[in-house]
Amino acid sequence: GAPTRAESVAVAAMSTNLPEISGSRSPEGKKKNLVNSKFQPTSQARFGYLGHLCLQNSQDDPAQALRNITALDAPSFLPNVMTLQRASTPWQYNTPCRSLEGPLPTESSQTLGPGDESPSKGSQILKSQSRQTMNSSSAPMPANYVRRIRRKAQLSRGGNDHRQQVADLKMLADSASRSGNVYQALQAYHKMGVVFDNQGMYDEAIQKYKQFLALCITSKNTQGEALAYNCLGIDCFKMGQYDEAIQYHNKHLELADGTGRLIAHTNLGIVFQAMGLSEHAAIHHQHAIEYANRMGSKDAQCFTVGNLGIASAAQGDLQTSRICLQYHLSSAQRQKSAVGDSKFAQHTLKEVSKNAYHRLGQVNATDGRFDEAVDHFAKAMEVAKAEGHQKDEEVSLAMLGIARGMLNFDEHCAALVRHAEEAAIDADEVRA
Repeated sequence: GAPTRAESVAVAAMSTNLPEISGSRSPEGKKKNLVNSKFQPTSQARFGYLGHLCLQNSQDDPAQALRNITALDAPSFLPNVMTLQRASTPWQYNTPCRSLEGPLPTESSQTLGPGDESPSKGSQILKSQSRQTMNSSSAPMPANYVRRIRRKAQLSRGGNDHRQQVADLKMLADSASRSGNVYQALQAYHKMGVVFDNQGMYDEAIQKYKQFLALCITSKNTQGEALAYNCLGIDCFKMGQYDEAIQYHNKHLELADGTGRLIAHTNLGIVFQAMGLSEHAAIHHQHAIEYANRMGSKDAQCFTVGNLGIASAAQGDLQTSRICLQYHLSSAQRQKSAVGDSKFAQHTLKEVSKNAYHRLGQVNATDGRFDEAVDHFAKAMEVAKAEGHQKDEEVSLAMLGIARGMLNFDEHCAALVRHAEEAAIDADEVRA
């Protein structure tokens, strides 16, 4: 019989998301055609034979085919909060392995009380000292087959000195430009930017990314243009150029897909937080949460909600902050079974737990919940001790002592007043 309205809507939605498949718009011939389906040239170039297999093995479940294809190209996220997010690089760019972005320093993750927000304090909370990067070679290999092969290829080429790499890429870019191969030239400039990024040479990287952007605009390469805006926004932030960073991230937002918008909103939130504009930061983190929910990505939900918790604390909304940080902590701990037993994964989760416990302790202490603050500071101290982080352990221990003192402070003051009154009465009786 004729398909129902719900079936027609489902098929239409599928056709807008899946690569074009011959006969996919016909519900009657859907199963038969999916088995021997052919990609359009653009999809074939992007996904190749492995992408074709994703569809072939899921002919009975088109939704599963979509999930399989998304897994080929979808980025994975670490649970760290206040971490700048990089847009995915297209497979064909063959870029050097990029150093992972580490969490930004947050002045011992301090929180602001109501009425304490100011640009100067905001800039103290988040300084752009994001030279903190993590060695990507220590990260575990991705579970996805294609990503794993790509990572191995990237690591196998990373032994050359960065100056030699830049010189080789410069020669490649010049020769590609002379021959009119714009696509090859723009890839070379992007690779040079990544090499400079890995060395912390952000000013030089910005110049290369601008050349990459110019070629992308000239060749109407929208995907490359969005990637360039992301790279430029992050590096401008690291150079303390906040206004330029906001402009680039907004341009990235205009061109990006759902995942890209999550990344752009997250980065905009971090920039505004660094500027002390926590209300603007909270709005962008809320949008990031919306896109994480649409994607159904648990790891993205973990860090986006945590970011909102930090922005809410800076606004003085301690209740929202406490709920968000608690969700962030429990979500990160639920990921333990998914990330495996690698040292990198376990270290990352312990860092996330330690920071989350400490922030929860500060939020509760600011809110007068000293009994809960004591519990969270004690747990933060335990995790720091297990990790061998003496400085963090000392900070949590000091905060634990303050919280315990504040917990009994009112009783202590009342006892002092009572003793003073009793002493005064005894003195009066003696004089009498």
